[in-house]
Amino acid sequence: MSTPASEAAAAPDPGSPAVRARARQALLATCGVYVGFGVMGLIPGLAGVRGLALVAAFYFLPGWLLRDDPALQERWQVGPEGPIPRWSWRGAKVAAIAALVVFPPFVLGFWWFYSQICGGDLSWVSPLSWVEAHTPWPGALDTFLNRLCRHHDGAFFPESLRLPLRWSEYYGLGFLYELAVGLFAVALAEEVFHRGYLMSALDDRWPPRRRFFGTPLGWGALLSSLLFAVGHLVSMAQIGRLATFFPGLAFAWLWRRSGSLWAPALFHTASNLLMDVLLASTFPP
Repeated sequence: MSTPASEAAAAPDPGSPAVRARARQALLATCGVYVGFGVMGLIPGLAGVRGLALVAAFYFLPGWLLRDDPALQERWQVGPEGPIPRWSWRGAKVAAIAALVVFPPFVLGFWWFYSQICGGDLSWVSPLSWVEAHTPWPGALDTFLNRLCRHHDGAFFPESLRLPLRWSEYYGLGFLYELAVGLFAVALAEEVFHRGYLMSALDDRWPPRRRFFGTPLGWGALLSSLLFAVGHLVSMAQIGRLATFFPGLAFAWLWRRSGSLWAPALFHTASNLLMDVLLASTFPP
């Protein structure tokens, strides 16, 4: 693994035409992928395959766009041997430590938030509702929350922890299926594209100037996280999905902290599985 010093020595000139062109290309490619995904959903017969097309684009488009620069592919971990980044134990370790630090307060915050919302205090989401009222999808957030809160018992802590029903499918192998799909078809694919490719291109163009918890982050992390969040609106037009901007920042920090895309991918997967358990436990069917 390259050291910070070697990376700094090899850092490109942010004002060079090649760096500017790569950043512009990365932004256009991201917008193009999500526009294409949205258009496919409008064409009869393509809705079923557009998810596979999106995953393929996340994995293979970065390497193809950088096909003439294998050194850059390797630095950004989008090739050149293949679309799957080289395994990193350091990445796994950083992801595990982050989960131990972040998950406990997140769980408590989740339960507190929904005890307030389902108890009738909607002030916490009123800014989002106001924004949503000025979009083509007014009321989607309220509908979603009302549907959830019908299954909330009003208590802070759920009566018991429940596992999602689909984890018991496939003769008891449902969890392994969800884990494999969640890691390779969702988390790793999204991290390869948004952090490995998009954020790296933007960081080369606008190098981070500040450190957060000892790790440099800048406009690349902010813009890639914003596009990551906006992309989630394409599959479900609900303003609350913009909240994925904040996990995007965490994934960006893990990418730069560990030097491996496996750190955000593993943390991303664990976060999604944790959400499945929290939803099943807090809002039982």
